[in-house]
Amino acid sequence: MNENTRSDGAGQAYSRIYNRRLIFELLHQAGPLSRVDIADRIGLKPQTISGITRELLTQGLIHEVGKSVGQRGQPQTYLAPNPDAGYSLGMHVDQGRISIVLGDLLLNIRQRIEWVGETTDPAATTTVMAQLAESMILESGIEKQKIWGIGLVLPTLNADTYEAEMTMPGWDLWRGFDVAGKLGALLDLPVLMENDATAAAMAELFSHPGTPPRNAVLVYIGYGTGAGIVVDGMPMKGARGNAGELGLLPLPLCLPDSPGGVIDDQLSLHAIARMLHCPVAELTPEAIGTMHASRDSTLMHWMETATKTLRFLVAIIETAFDPETILLSGGFPESVLAALVERAYPLLPSLSASRDRELPRLTTATLLTDGPVIGGMTLPVFVNTKPDFRHLYIRQVGSDERPFDHR
Repeated sequence: MNENTRSDGAGQAYSRIYNRRLIFELLHQAGPLSRVDIADRIGLKPQTISGITRELLTQGLIHEVGKSVGQRGQPQTYLAPNPDAGYSLGMHVDQGRISIVLGDLLLNIRQRIEWVGETTDPAATTTVMAQLAESMILESGIEKQKIWGIGLVLPTLNADTYEAEMTMPGWDLWRGFDVAGKLGALLDLPVLMENDATAAAMAELFSHPGTPPRNAVLVYIGYGTGAGIVVDGMPMKGARGNAGELGLLPLPLCLPDSPGGVIDDQLSLHAIARMLHCPVAELTPEAIGTMHASRDSTLMHWMETATKTLRFLVAIIETAFDPETILLSGGFPESVLAALVERAYPLLPSLSASRDRELPRLTTATLLTDGPVIGGMTLPVFVNTKPDFRHLYIRQVGSDERPFDHR
């Protein structure tokens, strides 16, 4: 007998919390729905659904959005999440740039801030982040207690426990700095951290038009190259939260024209900066877009070498994870990402090259430069509502208390 079926008080409380989250998740993903629709989809007893939806209505987490018209029998009331029941902040810190969005419970962006400035000093940057967030919250008129947390996204491993040097250029001072702890203390809000590739994959997962793929990999090209891996509809974290750091893979010398080194040496903003002999901070999406429009010879040369590396990386991903599709995103304009995808074809042979495919093997992501910050915004919402999402971040959230379960 497991926790869901135990008859003692603890088991009943666990079952009630789980069922609340299950119903709310269904409404969040597929609402508006009637109570009959909910029963048909998740199989709970009508009295259980009635009791839980009554609680959620009383607490303001869901609301009634209309009744059925022209159908036989008693009209059905349709329920949906109340977007104003909770809010979250998404923060993406990149070299020389901070992006912050404030979203509601349905992940609608209510406000956003783009800040450009020096970000090499972690303490000073964290202070700026806190000031920007406080200003945004004040301007929004939203009470801070209604904000469920902050999803902080950084393009770095941010650790000092590795035997090899893992810090990317420009992030040296961030190594070992407890940015989540410092930011949480300044704002008095819980902070969840994620890397940019996984955050971008999560944004795709929850913002995808129609039915999102259950198994996909998002390759994010920024200062380095990472991958957000989605397995059975859930982001793959790994034992230490480092799953998807594919930029650290060595390039085999047996490949034609292989320069050796690692994937980051060829498929990254640093690779372009090295070829241009310019600071990587100057390579904004706007600057790269201008170079691409004028067919800058150096950028064209980088795209040629980067495409070979991307083709090799796609073959590794397809062999290791067997995804439905691979999405390309990063700190580039859509024109460059689309050109990289087009140049990568024909891809190397793999088991993914099947005749009955419904999705392309490699394509651009739906959300491009906004992916990481929107993915960060999703973290506090889904860690507090989805039944199977929280355990992925248990090292960060600590206590089992959740805004959703204790309102």
